Amino acid sequence: MALKIIAVVVICYFIGNINNALIISKLKKRDIRAEGSGNPGAMNMIRNFGAVIGILTLVLDAIKGAIGCLIGWFVLGESFEFGADKLGMYVGGLSVIVGHIFPVFLGFKGGKGIASSIGICFVLNPLVAGIATLAGLIFILVTKMGAVTSFVIIAYPLAFAGYKAALAGNLAEALITLAIFCLTLFCHRKNIYKLFTGTENKTNLLKKKRKKA
Repeated sequence: MALKIIAVVVICYFIGNINNALIISKLKKRDIRAEGSGNPGAMNMIRNFGAVIGILTLVLDAIKGAIGCLIGWFVLGESFEFGADKLGMYVGGLSVIVGHIFPVFLGFKGGKGIASSIGICFVLNPLVAGIATLAGLIFILVTKMGAVTSFVIIAYPLAFAGYKAALAGNLAEALITLAIFCLTLFCHRKNIYKLFTGTENKTNLLKKKRKKA
């Protein structure tokens, strides 16, 4: 079992290293790390490449998180049935997040892990994650506050999953959901500071992106 856990952690970590924002921006002959906030993530892609490209980045990163969960579930679970043996899902998901935030191939400077966390939430509980994502979409359209929207989407699904795990006596699973949330929160520390100082950038999904000359 120990070798299986190590295999899941390593494989999912390297899956997390795949930075879709950087790949897409390079295909566009640009480097997202040199634009806007410099963060190679979906929200910065929305601000600099427009909603379509940004949402594509988000979906690809979410898929990455979901794949990590499914790999962990399949390799470490005794039964590949929905709702059974979930510890592997949490291990795989956390490994993807760590790989996304601290990618060895990018000098340990990656994204903030929100989009991949959304993918994890959809595997853990699709209904709760779907409702939270809809609430986040409405929230960002109204407030244009991208950083806060990130936590509107992932906070409740992770808390719900962690609470259910704790009630069932699965402390490891509950701690992993907390770890995922804390990692993403830590990565948003500058955004939180900007929110309190009123300097956080707005994100307008409906604004058409002007082409650069």
